[in-house]
Amino acid sequence: MFKGINRIVALTVAAILVVAIASAAYISSSSQPSDVKLAASGDPGAKLRITLDPQNFQGTVREAYEVAEKDPALLAQLHCYCGCDVTDGHKNLLDCFRDTHGSTCAICCGEARDAESMASRGMPIEQIRDALRARYAHGS
Repeated sequence: MFKGINRIVALTVAAILVVAIASAAYISSSSQPSDVKLAASGDPGAKLRITLDPQNFQGTVREAYEVAEKDPALLAQLHCYCGCDVTDGHKNLLDCFRDTHGSTCAICCGEARDAESMASRGMPIEQIRDALRARYAHGS
């Protein structure tokens, strides 16, 4: 009698695991923003793209998207002073480069490029924040 129950329990647990894994995979793939793509299609070692492709832009806009692509952790720690936190729901400067907003905003692009320049000189994040606030917060 216990053998039959053990088999039923084992099959039930296995079925639940299969459904849970399949659901997690579906939710994970369907909940990603449309701009999240593999950097190199078909390459299993490719990293996920969390910003739009800089190659879609030119000049200083491309440079800003390159900064976002190269150092997303830096921009994620910074506030954007153009007002997109209110108008677009952005939480940080990196969000500006997840969509096309950054491509039409000189403040976003300026902040990204300035932040990268300061970080490359070894400036601590607190000083970068202060410098960006002093330079760009006048309209906020």
